[in-house]
Amino acid sequence: MNYENTQNLSRDFLNLLKNTNDYNVKIIVGKEPSIKEFKAHSVVLSSRSLYFQKALSTQWARRENGIIIFQKPNISPFVFEVLLKYIYTGKLSIEKNKISFVDVFIASDELELMEVCQQIEERLLENESAWKLPIDYITICQYENFTKLNDVALALVCRKPLVMFESKEFLRMEEKYLIKLLKSDDLELEEIKIWEYLIKWGIENTDIILDNDLTKWTPMDFTELEKTLHNCIPHIRFFHMSPNEFSVVRAQFKQVLPDDLVDDVFQYYLNPKSKLRFQVLPLRESAYNFNSNIIKAKDAAIIASWIDKKEVILYHFRNIPFKFELIYRASTEGFKNFHKNCDNKGPTVVVIKVRDSGEIIGGYNPLDWRSVKLAENSPLLSYNNEIYNNYKCEISTSFIFSLTNRAIPILSRVSSRKEAIIWCGDKGPCFGLQDLWIQNGSLPHIIVGKCKQRSYEKKIIDRETFEIEEYEVFQIIDNRNYFLNFIGSIFGFIARVIRDILS
Repeated sequence: MNYENTQNLSRDFLNLLKNTNDYNVKIIVGKEPSIKEFKAHSVVLSSRSLYFQKALSTQWARRENGIIIFQKPNISPFVFEVLLKYIYTGKLSIEKNKISFVDVFIASDELELMEVCQQIEERLLENESAWKLPIDYITICQYENFTKLNDVALALVCRKPLVMFESKEFLRMEEKYLIKLLKSDDLELEEIKIWEYLIKWGIENTDIILDNDLTKWTPMDFTELEKTLHNCIPHIRFFHMSPNEFSVVRAQFKQVLPDDLVDDVFQYYLNPKSKLRFQVLPLRESAYNFNSNIIKAKDAAIIASWIDKKEVILYHFRNIPFKFELIYRASTEGFKNFHKNCDNKGPTVVVIKVRDSGEIIGGYNPLDWRSVKLAENSPLLSYNNEIYNNYKCEISTSFIFSLTNRAIPILSRVSSRKEAIIWCGDKGPCFGLQDLWIQNGSLPHIIVGKCKQRSYEKKIIDRETFEIEEYEVFQIIDNRNYFLNFIGSIFGFIARVIRDILS
């Protein structure tokens, strides 16, 4: 006979924590003005945490009247209380409005509670709402060994930079964390705005008090500001400001900018191929033009990386080997013209904006889209051809995705390749057995999406049925195969001509 009653066990250990009559450890947590004493039992702490096993050993422990006295000034009492209850009960309960998941993660790592670390890290990597920005960005930056969390925190701030730049924490940010932000190609803010926020940070962090009215500044004031901003200025992309914007910057802060930089910027405006003394940093990803009403250049770079199975070091938009050629936009072309525009075009990417929620999802099809099956010895798209009805296509390299949380995108690759792509003449793009389908709604102007996780690894949206506000299809042209693509485009043109003649 086997019998378990872990619920009662957890309850009894919680009572043991609350009933401190036989405690032998006093833990003093936090620092002024927030300090709290916790009473605990060394046998429980040592058996549940390797950290306490070492820290409470006779070699290291400090005792007063038989009680082990232990201090943890670097952990907040709120966080420690959550983890102490976990040690006793095995249950983790976090109220986000009181404490930060990042703080709990860092404290659990220090206390060597690896199960908690793993659970919290997964939550932070998958759920944007688990972050308390901007403070969590500044906190996690102090722990460079947590590379995944650092990458996610940076991506979140780059996607929503005003959360950082409009906060009081920004003005107190350490220079090295600010430089990390300025160096990012993904920072989604106009360069002139980045410069204006940098000036605010510089004024706040200069040793002397600087007047808000620049006309009252002395040459010494500008000199002091230059000292403060000296390491940050090289990361501002002056060459990509408009001439008018840079003229204003120069007029206001000429004494802060290096003389050679000013000369180089104006020379670059006259001739971008000039030999310059300063490095011309690349455009930030958000500054690239991209022909879409749904996604941005950065998103296209992520999708291109997935196409080439690069899931760690991703492409920058300027380096992607593909051309994203827009061939269909539902709002202008109409639902019924999907197959007319997209059939027999080779690999394509579909991107969808969900009505009301604004969620962005889509998929990559390395095959053609097709609506009709060509009869033997029949001309292209003859009336004799049979319309496809849920025809299953086998392929292993298609995928679907969600860019709703662009800092933590979801990639869902094929799990059942035999029905990875579905051809259907009366529907739009169809991935898997309804993993992502687009079809007409009950009214002519309504386009409906379906999503049931069956043929792909993950579900990309929480609803099974949703209304589509807009969707676009891009033909993916591999620039590494230019000649073959050129020949293919000729045959595609011929096919369209024949189709128009026969229609």
